[in-house]
Amino acid sequence: MKRNGKTNGIIGLVIVTILAIVVIIGVNLLTKKEKTETGSNGNTETTGNTIDVSGYESGNFKIQAASETENGYVVTVASPGFGGDIIMDVTFDKTGDTISSVVVKEQTETEGLGSKVTEDSFLSKFNGVKAPVYLPGKAPTAETAQETKKEEAVVDTAALADGTYTAEAKEFDKGGFKSTLSLTVADGKITEVIWDAYNEDGEFKSLLSADGGYVMTDNGPTWQEQAVALAEYVISNQSFNIPVDDGGKTDAVAGVSISISDFINLASQCLAQASPKTLKDGTYTVEGQESQGYTSIVTLVIENGKVTSVVWDGRNAAGEYKSYLSSVGEYVMVEGNPTWKEQADSLAANVIENQSTKGIVLDESGKTDSVAGVSINVSEFVSLVEEAFVKASSGETAPEVPEEETPEVPVAPAAGTEIEAISGATVSSKAVMDGINEAQKFIKEFVLAK
Repeated sequence: MKRNGKTNGIIGLVIVTILAIVVIIGVNLLTKKEKTETGSNGNTETTGNTIDVSGYESGNFKIQAASETENGYVVTVASPGFGGDIIMDVTFDKTGDTISSVVVKEQTETEGLGSKVTEDSFLSKFNGVKAPVYLPGKAPTAETAQETKKEEAVVDTAALADGTYTAEAKEFDKGGFKSTLSLTVADGKITEVIWDAYNEDGEFKSLLSADGGYVMTDNGPTWQEQAVALAEYVISNQSFNIPVDDGGKTDAVAGVSISISDFINLASQCLAQASPKTLKDGTYTVEGQESQGYTSIVTLVIENGKVTSVVWDGRNAAGEYKSYLSSVGEYVMVEGNPTWKEQADSLAANVIENQSTKGIVLDESGKTDSVAGVSINVSEFVSLVEEAFVKASSGETAPEVPEEETPEVPVAPAAGTEIEAISGATVSSKAVMDGINEAQKFIKEFVLAK
């Protein structure tokens, strides 16, 4: 009997142990489920079924993973930012229209600026809003708005003559390098751009940076990588229209932090070489990209094959023009210096006198001392004038609407939500929004359309 008692005790202990293990496993599973079901905004999500993303392609964006949840969809997307890809999880409702939450998983943006895309003060703006999302004043106007915008941004290069064109800076810069640029045109399109620089010993900056002999920062892209990024941007957009700040730098090309004034200056010279010399009469207008609150506009008038008028101006979101604001004292740069409008007029006069931009030589910061009284950054002006020359070579002007025709009815803005960018980090903020929009596009076109 005693033996049977011991046996029963052991059996009972085994049963209790097994039950305890089962309870622990059950609790862990429930806890894990709770953790995976709660999004960044507290909404409940079910892990659900994995969606195969292998057949989806979309340019510079990459859909890394996706799954269908009880309440909608979760998409992991990599979007090109200023310092590299920003990887985020974007959660949508069942319709794919409303954003439930956004979580940034990885980023290498500038510390203290672009890195703020991880902060809740920014990400919480997307909770519960309608996609697509966009910066103020950048609302899409229709389903084809992105395609139309892309077409408008591409410069008509049909007038460019096939060939390889080169340009070289006149002097060595303060760092001891002289910049060179090579531009190749095939079938009227820009197919290759090579930017480099060499020192007095004949050593090229591209090779030195690749071998560690020319280092700018320990962690950022090398000079050569940034030069390649600029070239790829130009080829992709068929345009050298890259907005720059007063220091000759840009936030329009991801990963590029170097001054690009030399690049733009030499590119303009190559474009001038590639453009036919015969200019067709007409009025040609080219707009730049928004930079520091203003969009630059250059209008070139050709009469009898000659440049007779050049007008450079800048327009802000309120529709106010820099020329007017500077003339009435509301846009002041340095007291005692010529106003912005006066400097713009001096640049225009130089182009008319030389019938080209060759009389405007830029330094590393995008400024020039070849036009008296001009102290502002002029790299964008030179770039836009050269693009206007390309248009004048082909005779491409904006089509006039016959008076008897009824003006087109403006297209109503597409559904979506306007989101303010992080101050000083527009590129990083836009990269997050672009990633969200790409994730929505994936859901709409690749998942729900099936």
